[in-house]
Amino acid sequence: MKKIALFRNVNGSPELVDRFDTMKEASDCVASIVEGEDDVTVFDFTTEEQEYTDIIERVKSYADACDVLSVPQLDEKAMLSAGFRPDEIARRKLETITAALNEGWKPDWNDTNECKYYPWFYITPGKGKDPDGNASNGANAGLSYAYTNGAASYTSANFGSRLCFHDRRTALYAGNTFTDLYAAILVEKF
Repeated sequence: MKKIALFRNVNGSPELVDRFDTMKEASDCVASIVEGEDDVTVFDFTTEEQEYTDIIERVKSYADACDVLSVPQLDEKAMLSAGFRPDEIARRKLETITAALNEGWKPDWNDTNECKYYPWFYITPGKGKDPDGNASNGANAGLSYAYTNGAASYTSANFGSRLCFHDRRTALYAGNTFTDLYAAILVEKF
C-alpha cells in the first residue's frame, strides 16, 4: 500500500515523523508541529510517497527485527560462554525489536507531553501453595513500577525504559508477540 512519509530535517538529516494515508493528514501534522514550536517552519519538512508494509507485518521475530535494522543477530552461545545471563540476552533482543517496531522514533524524555507506551503484564508466578501451605494465586507484577512508603524514607520509581513505543497498538503487539522475551527479563527463574 502507498503511504505519504513525512520527514523533518534535524541537523541536516531527514528523520521520519510518521506515515499518513493522505497529504492532508501530513499537512495537518506539519501545521500542528509548526504551531507548537517556535524554531520550526514548514520548510523543515518534506514528504515522499512510498510503498509501505506495516511494521507489524514485517517484524514477527527477533530475526525479522535484525533484518529491518540491517544488524547481525546476537551470537547467543558466545554471549552465554562470556558470562551473559539469559535475561541479559533477552533484554538486548527486546531492544532490537523495539527499535525496529518504532521505525526510527525515539522517546524524548524532556517532553512530558509526548506519550510513551509500554506492554503491561499481569504475572502470577508461584500458583499453588505458599510457604505455610496455604493456597496461593501468586504475585502481581508489572513492567517497571516500584513504590514504597511508611518507612524512614519515601521513594517512587515509575517507568523509564528504552523499551517503550510510540503508540499503544505497537506496544500491545510487542507484548503479545514477544511474551517469552519479556518473561525472561521480568520473571526471575530459580
